[in-house]
Amino acid sequence: MRLFASGANTLIRRPWLKSAFFNPLCAPTLSPSYSTILTPQTSQVSVPVGSNGSILLEIHHPSSPSPSPPILIHLPRGPLALPSPPPVSSLALSANLTLVSIHYRPALHPTPIHDVLAGYDWILTHLVHASPSARARVAVCGELLGGSLAAMLALTECRRGRAGAIAAAVLGSPVVDWTAMYTVPGAGAGALSPDIEGAQSDQRKQRKAAPGRADSWLADPVFPALSTAALLAARDRLFAKPEHYHDPFASPLLFFRTASSDVSAAVDFDAGFRGVPPVRDDAETVGFLRTRRAWRRHPPLGSGLVLPRTRVDVGANVLRDQGVELAEGMGRSVERDGRRWWGAGKGLDVEEGEGRGGVAGRIEVREGAGVGLWDEEDMVGVGRWVVEALRV
Repeated sequence: MRLFASGANTLIRRPWLKSAFFNPLCAPTLSPSYSTILTPQTSQVSVPVGSNGSILLEIHHPSSPSPSPPILIHLPRGPLALPSPPPVSSLALSANLTLVSIHYRPALHPTPIHDVLAGYDWILTHLVHASPSARARVAVCGELLGGSLAAMLALTECRRGRAGAIAAAVLGSPVVDWTAMYTVPGAGAGALSPDIEGAQSDQRKQRKAAPGRADSWLADPVFPALSTAALLAARDRLFAKPEHYHDPFASPLLFFRTASSDVSAAVDFDAGFRGVPPVRDDAETVGFLRTRRAWRRHPPLGSGLVLPRTRVDVGANVLRDQGVELAEGMGRSVERDGRRWWGAGKGLDVEEGEGRGGVAGRIEVREGAGVGLWDEEDMVGVGRWVVEALRV
């Protein structure tokens, strides 16, 4: 069955997707795919993405076949020039599950989003709905840009009661707010100009517990490839306009709050946003037209979405605060909707969060050693955590 016939049908199938930058001409379309068997446990599938090329899916089948094994979607790190990631086979070997690695293209927005949605729909058609019971539970994991896309998928493809809905997610140092990034000319990655430093110091005093503080963004990078300059360069490659990374599908933290910076037409982003951060003399902004942020409601009422069980892994890197804030926003939503979804007729103490499906513990943050990027041992742990989470 063709799940994506046109942009209009895409929005019918996903009515909660209100991206301002959705392009019907590039919408994923499930056309015939081409499979290559590499080993008895590993195969590759080429999946067309509408009229915009194709992507490769690498599938690791479980060593002990079962009628409906859990499915784990893995999204690679992306374009940052970091040390080689551990092999994804570590995820497959850690538990008896089907692992599908979606090799999305790190091209201009919204290509990576369309790629991931095309891969996800192929999984629904060929692995979930094709199983005898159609009861295979699905999880997603990813680091860095892959963590951003994993968060996007987990927050929008979690419709209650639908076969193949995302039921669990593991996000490693995810890039979930591109709007919070800025440069300070003439200063190192961990230094501030006096004016900006004074303004941010005043802000911390006034809003000590406010979300989105700049502490981790201003930290000295352990890896140059994970520095503020490297992330800003990646943003330039991935987004043609500032409006594009103000899209919640590109910056998933914006599902839960407004943007960290203003995208007003009055700002000269070519000369000002990437050069000296413009400063306004009002209480609404600090540094680079930083706006006062307000929390948003997600999932929207009536959408039928229920946030999946989620683990956010953070480390001593410039993205730490983004991951923590995302977990805070998700936790706030879980607490708000907990009694409506999990407390009614299930014998759960929602206030205390007791029981395997209680509110508390559905969203967790884990502090990794050092910079916090996953190694092979961490990947094994991710696979085991996913299997346990899908049993809940």
